[in-house]
Amino acid sequence: MMAPVSKVGVALLNWNGYQDTARCLDSLRRSEFRPARVLVFDNGSEDGSAERLKAEFPEIDLVLGGANLGFSEGNNRAAKRLLDAGMDYVWILNNDTEVRPDCLGWLVRALETDPGLGAVSAKVRFMEEGRRLGYAGGLFHPWTFRTVFRGLKEEDAGQFDRPGDTDVLTGCCMLVRAEVLRRIGLFHRAFFAYSEDVDWSLRAREGGFRLGYEPRALLAHRMFGASRKGEGNEAPKSSPRVEFLLARNRFILVRLHTAPWSVRRGFALAWHVCGRCLPRAAGLVLLPSRRAAGWAVIRGLAAGWGIRPDPAGSRL
Repeated sequence: MMAPVSKVGVALLNWNGYQDTARCLDSLRRSEFRPARVLVFDNGSEDGSAERLKAEFPEIDLVLGGANLGFSEGNNRAAKRLLDAGMDYVWILNNDTEVRPDCLGWLVRALETDPGLGAVSAKVRFMEEGRRLGYAGGLFHPWTFRTVFRGLKEEDAGQFDRPGDTDVLTGCCMLVRAEVLRRIGLFHRAFFAYSEDVDWSLRAREGGFRLGYEPRALLAHRMFGASRKGEGNEAPKSSPRVEFLLARNRFILVRLHTAPWSVRRGFALAWHVCGRCLPRAAGLVLLPSRRAAGWAVIRGLAAGWGIRPDPAGSRL
């Protein structure tokens, strides 16, 4: 592909996820473009996975977070260490992924050949579903704040094989220039998990940076890998915790990117509450097996209504 000139640091989170993280690290070992550092930030694992990973992959930098700091803060701390180590690029990568040997090379090439790009994401397929797509670029709707991943659940037949700009990157895989991170930070801590990549994408674009989609960079993502924790191959439905965060975090996202009392803020929040969450909560509550998730949506709306995110919460 290309000579490993630029220094790439990989930020990888682990939380009681030995099997997923080990598979990802094994795929990174086969990368044609060698990362300068692979930093595994352990989010308070209690299953011995951190120690086992260090023993089996001695080349990694292992950092023990001591508690589950969430996707946002865990990645922030990992990225800060990689920046301090002098990396040119930071690769935010989910631990429940398996990357092709040429994936990182294509991502680096995209940034090296287009100085206007601040960051780039790969094409993502679902690991269990062959060629079924999880991400092929993203579209953002500024009035509803809905994000649509192109190609989601479509069979990959090459219909999204053209590189280009995209509205949003996926936090599953994003290679970011160090200078962009130093200027705008990484993920806002208030999110904990979910929607933090949309917020970052909006801030990057507001800061004048273009975002890219590179389909020749390919990886497989284990659907719901972060929530399964070895429960088998069947993908679970979203947990009460996930439903709570999804309902709450849209308030954070909208408030960070709209003016107080603006029509756009009112419309986006009304759509979120009335168009999405209340109908979803009602449907879940009527199902005995999903009642806890339905009430979690209501709790998430209540928490989101009162939250006032600090605009500086993404600083590294």
